[in-house]
Amino acid sequence: MLNSTIFTALFLLLAFTGSAQVYDLVMKDHKEKAKEMFFHLLDEVSDKLSDTTLTPEQQRNLFNPIVDYTKKEQSKYKEIRTTYLKQTPSPPEVLSSIRFHHLEDSSFTKILSDPKFIDVTLFQCYRPVEIAGIINNIIQPSIYQSSGISTREASIAYMFGRQAFARNLQDDTWQIWLANRAYVMRFVLDLNGMHMSKLEYSLPNTPSYLKIQLPFISHKQANELDKLYQEMDQIRWDTYSTDLLQNMLPEVWQDSINQGLRSFCAKNQQRFLGVRKEVLQGLKKGFKLDTHWEELRDLSTTEQQRLQQALQLNIIQPDEAAYQLFSFTNGIAPFNEDINEIGKNAMAGFRHYCLSKKDEQTWQIQSKGYTIAFEYCWNIKTGTFSNLKIFKQKDGISPL
Repeated sequence: MLNSTIFTALFLLLAFTGSAQVYDLVMKDHKEKAKEMFFHLLDEVSDKLSDTTLTPEQQRNLFNPIVDYTKKEQSKYKEIRTTYLKQTPSPPEVLSSIRFHHLEDSSFTKILSDPKFIDVTLFQCYRPVEIAGIINNIIQPSIYQSSGISTREASIAYMFGRQAFARNLQDDTWQIWLANRAYVMRFVLDLNGMHMSKLEYSLPNTPSYLKIQLPFISHKQANELDKLYQEMDQIRWDTYSTDLLQNMLPEVWQDSINQGLRSFCAKNQQRFLGVRKEVLQGLKKGFKLDTHWEELRDLSTTEQQRLQQALQLNIIQPDEAAYQLFSFTNGIAPFNEDINEIGKNAMAGFRHYCLSKKDEQTWQIQSKGYTIAFEYCWNIKTGTFSNLKIFKQKDGISPL
C-alpha cells in the first residue's frame, strides 16, 4: 500500500510541478541535482517496483536512497523552503471561521504522518504551493468520496487555480494552507524532520466558504517568471463566477479560462519572449536520438489534432510542454498499455536539451524521459509549437 501510494504521489508531483516552476537558480540547480540522482536510482530499481513477490517493507526500502539524499541535503532543502515560506502571505483571517474536517481514512492519516513518506514524496518540492499541491492531490479522492460531490463539481477545484498561504508557528514549524474555488485545506509541517500533522479541510462547495468570495491575493515576486505565473493564476481564479458555473458546461469553463490566458499572452508577448529566452539559454546542447529510439508515426487525424491542442500559448518552460505531451501520450497506444512504464516515466521526469536554433525566436527542443522523448520547434515569441515528434525507446534497451 505504501509503495503504491508513493508511486502515485510521484506521478502527481510531475503533474503539478510541470506548471509550477520558478526560475530561481539556486533552486533550479538543486532540483536538477535531485532529478539526476532519482533518474539513476530508477534505473537500478525499476524492475523491482512491480515485483509482487517483495514484501511491503522491501518495496518501501527501494526508496531509501531518496531518504538518504534528502537527509544529506537537509540544510539546503530547509534554506530554500524557508525562503519561499517567508515570502508567502499569511492566510486571511476570514478563513479561520470556516469549519474544518479531519480525514476519515485512517490509512491516509498513517501514511501522511510518516516522515519517510513525506521525504520521498516532496523531495522535488520547494514552494508552499508545490508542497500543498502534492498533499492535496493525494487526499483529494478521499475528500470527494466523503462529501459525495459530482464529477462536475469536482472539476471546480483544479480548473480555476489555487493559492497558497503560510504561517510560521515556531522556529521551523509552519502551517501551510491551500485554497481553491471549492474548498480549503491546511496542515502543519516541521521542516527539520519533515513531520506532517493536523491535516484538515473544508467540505467542497459549502455555502460558508463560497459566500466569502475569497479574492486572489497577489504578493511580491522575486523575478519576471514568477510574476507571469502569478498573473496567470489570477486570471484562472477571477474567471470563476456563479453564472458561469450554473449556466455552462465545464468545457465552456475551460474555454473561458483559455481565452483569458490567450489575451494575456498577446498583450505581454515581449515579457514571455524575454523569460523563455532566459530559461532556454540555460539548456545543455542536445544530440539526435540514436537507433535505440523509434518515432511514433501512425497517429490518427484526431490524435494529431489533440497533440497540437495539448500545447497552449501560455507555456513558459520545456517542463510544462513535456508534461502536457506526456499526459497526451498516456491516452494512446502503445503508451497506455503498460501502467508501470507510465509510472516510471512520471517519476523520472524529463531532461531538456536544445538541439538547434533556427533564429533567435525559434528553438528546437528535445525532452528526454525514461523511455519516452519529445522533440518540437518552439517560437518563443508567439508561443506556437510545430514539428512535434514522439519517440519510444525500443524494448530491451537500458534507459541509461
